[in-house]
Amino acid sequence: DMHTRKAILLSCGSFNPPTIAHLRMMELARDHLQSLPSPYTVIEGIFSPVSGSYVHKPLASDHHRLTMLEKAVECSEWLRADDWEQRRGKWSRSREVLHHHRQTARHRFKDSNIDCFMVCGGDLVDSFTRILPDGSSLWAIEDLKTIVEDFGIIVVKRPGSEPSKTLKKIGLSSYKCHSIEENTCPNELSSTLLRAAIAQNKSIKYCTPDGVIDYIHQSGLYKAVNGHKANEENSVINNPRI
Repeated sequence: DMHTRKAILLSCGSFNPPTIAHLRMMELARDHLQSLPSPYTVIEGIFSPVSGSYVHKPLASDHHRLTMLEKAVECSEWLRADDWEQRRGKWSRSREVLHHHRQTARHRFKDSNIDCFMVCGGDLVDSFTRILPDGSSLWAIEDLKTIVEDFGIIVVKRPGSEPSKTLKKIGLSSYKCHSIEENTCPNELSSTLLRAAIAQNKSIKYCTPDGVIDYIHQSGLYKAVNGHKANEENSVINNPRI
């Protein structure tokens, strides 16, 4: 139907490793867009793992993180992992990644009206107002305006986060901003918790797809080294998605 609004969903991050929370976030976003009074048809959901060239703390290699994402989505008909960020060999701003995938989708599906939404957690949005020790802003306001007003964001609320208040505080309110809640399977699962469990030789069964667990074990990822946890992922403060 040429009159149906179409969209793709994009989630950027380290995915070190991917969890069921990452997958659920995309499912929630798709359900939300497709249940609007003027609904979208969501064509695909894309996970874009950040290039390891930017981070200041050790991450699992680009290859490992991409492979884990591929394992995580192999049973999905609409989710996929994409290596464009990693192939660039440098850190990419979120607006650059959004622009690339929107243009690619419009060309691929021969539709110049396809929208692209960034899907993220409320804690990421709360970082939009963070000021660094040197007095500069963590996020460039020009980039935020592009992301919020030109593309759009779907924010999954998390305990302690106030994404709507954050957006209003910096004057970024838009009809393309959507704040949603996880009421079906609420949890505070994170990659950090999974890495900690693996380093302590604890089970992560049902926290991420079995294919990811098998790959982690086969590759020996996230094991403790000399009493320290390996492959620490940057926090949103140290590794902003800007």
